[in-house]
Amino acid sequence: MTRILIDIDLKAYPAKRGSGVHVAIKDLHLELAAGEFVCLVGPSGCGKTTLLNLIAGLDTQFEGRIQSGETGKPLRIGYMFQNPRLLPWRTVRENIDLALPEGLDGKPVDHLLDVMGLSQSQSQYPERLSLGMSRRVALVRAFAIQPTLLLMDEPFVSLDAPTARKVRQLLIRVWQERPHTVLFVTHDLREAITLADRLIFLSPPPMSFLHEVAVDIPRSEREKETEVEVFRNRLISGHPEISMML
Repeated sequence: MTRILIDIDLKAYPAKRGSGVHVAIKDLHLELAAGEFVCLVGPSGCGKTTLLNLIAGLDTQFEGRIQSGETGKPLRIGYMFQNPRLLPWRTVRENIDLALPEGLDGKPVDHLLDVMGLSQSQSQYPERLSLGMSRRVALVRAFAIQPTLLLMDEPFVSLDAPTARKVRQLLIRVWQERPHTVLFVTHDLREAITLADRLIFLSPPPMSFLHEVAVDIPRSEREKETEVEVFRNRLISGHPEISMML
């Protein structure tokens, strides 16, 4: 694994009305350590999804660069969207296998399916799955490609609290087994504290970094709501402007 460098000098769109441009991101620079779990927290519309799309290469119209810390080493990027985006005419297993790059060993898929409780469902089609199960399939697909960097764009939004908690626990279990660098977008501060090694708070556009905070709660304590709440209250009391953007 290697560190990842993200430098966005400028991302702008033509203005919707009149002339000029809308600046979405300007002078944003981020370094991700190998195997680090980083959560980006910011208000709706601040450009979090735009940033992930730039990193993923889905949008190449920007000034800057995204690269591995090892010069010339390509990044293999996985992307888990808000919507699971499963092909309805493919089974669970086929949806996962379809994403595997040529020559990549697919044997870990069986283990991932087992961890996610999906071994008995791999022959089913997406229409037979609950939303929580569909999100777990998308999570298996994202990890199965063995990414250098895994991007996650509010992947547990709209799940009920118990289901979201279960899927977060499964995510951390798989991540600890095979630590990839993760960049996770959320507007839920409690979720971010539960998951992250490091929190990065973002401003409204043009996006910039407001604060960067290391989460020092031991992993074994993260599911205790009191521990998370104490950390959250301490964070907001030290940076009251954070509460205004959540």
